[in-house]
Amino acid sequence: MKGNFFTFILLTFSILSISAQDTLKNVELQQIDVYGTRNSLVSEQLRVVYSISKEEIAALPVQDINELLDYLPSIDVRQRGANGTQADLSIRGGTFDQVLILLNGVNITDVQTGHYSLDLPITLGSVEKIEILQGTSMNIFGLSAFSGAVNIITGQTAETKGAAEIVAGDFGLFSAMANLKVVHKKWVFSGAVSHSSANGYTENTDYKMNNVFLQANFKNKKIGNFNFQIGAQTKDYGANAFYSATNTNQFDATKTLLGSAQWEKHFGNFAIEASAFYRRHHDRYEWIRNTPTGRNFHLTDIVGGNVKGAYFSKIGKTSLGVEVRNEHIFSTNLGDSLAKPVKIPLEKTDTMFQVGKNRLNINYFVEQAFFVKIFSASIGVSGNYNAMFGHNFAFGANVGYEFYKNSRIYLNVNRALRLPAFTDLYYKSRVQTSNPNLKPEENITAELGVKFYHKGFYTNFSAFYRAGKNIIDWLDRKGDGVEMWEAKNHTQINTFGGEIAVGYRSDKFVRNAEISYSYLNSVSKFDENYQSKYALDYLKHKLSVRFEHKIYKGFGASWQYILQERNGSYKKNEQDTDYQAFGLLDGRIFWQNPRLKFFIEATNILDIKYFDIVGIQQPSRWVKAGVEVRF
Repeated sequence: MKGNFFTFILLTFSILSISAQDTLKNVELQQIDVYGTRNSLVSEQLRVVYSISKEEIAALPVQDINELLDYLPSIDVRQRGANGTQADLSIRGGTFDQVLILLNGVNITDVQTGHYSLDLPITLGSVEKIEILQGTSMNIFGLSAFSGAVNIITGQTAETKGAAEIVAGDFGLFSAMANLKVVHKKWVFSGAVSHSSANGYTENTDYKMNNVFLQANFKNKKIGNFNFQIGAQTKDYGANAFYSATNTNQFDATKTLLGSAQWEKHFGNFAIEASAFYRRHHDRYEWIRNTPTGRNFHLTDIVGGNVKGAYFSKIGKTSLGVEVRNEHIFSTNLGDSLAKPVKIPLEKTDTMFQVGKNRLNINYFVEQAFFVKIFSASIGVSGNYNAMFGHNFAFGANVGYEFYKNSRIYLNVNRALRLPAFTDLYYKSRVQTSNPNLKPEENITAELGVKFYHKGFYTNFSAFYRAGKNIIDWLDRKGDGVEMWEAKNHTQINTFGGEIAVGYRSDKFVRNAEISYSYLNSVSKFDENYQSKYALDYLKHKLSVRFEHKIYKGFGASWQYILQERNGSYKKNEQDTDYQAFGLLDGRIFWQNPRLKFFIEATNILDIKYFDIVGIQQPSRWVKAGVEVRF
């Protein structure tokens, strides 16, 4: 089924909607506190964080978090597989290893490789808000927030409710989800389970994944607020050309387990927050699917905790904190030789883990924020000790001026650091060779921005310059006829860019409308005899238009158009070929009342042939339909 009839309906409604009212809408911009106690006032005064709510998410033609993030300015989601199978997330031209991923404020970024950082055991039905910080801020988030951070928030509203949803579509797509939230006195319990599978839109792109996620919140004025979460995911998928364009028969199977406990309490002018967290990720990679050829196993464990405190005075807030984080891996090819081989769990194999690595991180910070009428400022320093890389330091300085209610101009200067992932240091295969002598990445970023909001209309503009040193990349020598990517430090990569967004929101015919544009340009001291795989392969231009509107008595629709052009080139018939610009149109039409919701949606309505990553063709037009029952 190609969905031609459904596509005709979508295009018809699109034309009628645009002719009826040529207006655009908003992704609400808010300043948020990713870490709660630590930086809430500074976030409100000195940071712009893009925020998208549960209601906005529900109207969009998306089925997973990967697709949702791709709609936002300056974010580049390079899909490897469809519907949340695997994707590389980039912010402001950084690589997928330079973005911090948080779940309810807990750092769950994968230490093996950023390819797995979006292995999240949650579905969109559980998400209440997603917050995106664009730009460097080590003194707020610690390591890995090199180019930005994403915080996914679930289960905070105190309302007993539940929902179940079934979706079916082209290419054998089937997914089912159920979630439930129960409020009992001072407790809020929530849980969700989901399954999704598809036959694949081309050879070896089939997948199946399962999620379960449980959360509990407890609030008490005397002893404080608690949040507990635990989640698990299994995922198997054909990895057509995922890690090498020369092989369409790769395969990956991953399992993720995570959990955390958080506590916060206010004592007059003092506030304290503490948390403990754990994440385990297991993967089996096959160079040739269903054969032992080129098969690798990896098992990572991350465990840690932190304590943060703040004192509120007449002039502002003084904050400090410390985090201890231990990162460990067992592997068949990542790390140093083990004294004794270790059995591989969850697999029917005689292969043993032969190598592994452990590294301890200690992060600490102190920050002072000042607030004098319409002026605000902060200055902070942070440090990191790592068992492999020793001590490193960062800083942040921020100033802001409120020139109109809910409108500000701000200037930030921040220094950040990122340690090499285990893959950067140790991975070797037929087409890749690692480098155990890599240095940590460093950058200093300066940003100037203005944001304005008035009666539903908003405008946001920012420009930045990022000076990067020792940026980690994988390079392939040109002209030798052999594909072999080597991990190296670029001496220097400097990036200039900016974004502008204009939007509007209301509860009338036009619910949300936004148009945004982002631009990036990077300059590197780079050996032209090599081809860059990641660091210089970035989204140069991105234009995004989003429009949500009512139709009639419970009917509504939303539309998304993205036009993008990528910097860089790839090999095609032994010739260097530049990426081509392309535009994608997605749409959803729905009807809903308090108990039921029906929808039909289509991605890539215009049926454009395009690539996010060399050799990995993305899906053609994909039509999906679903029903949700609420109780």
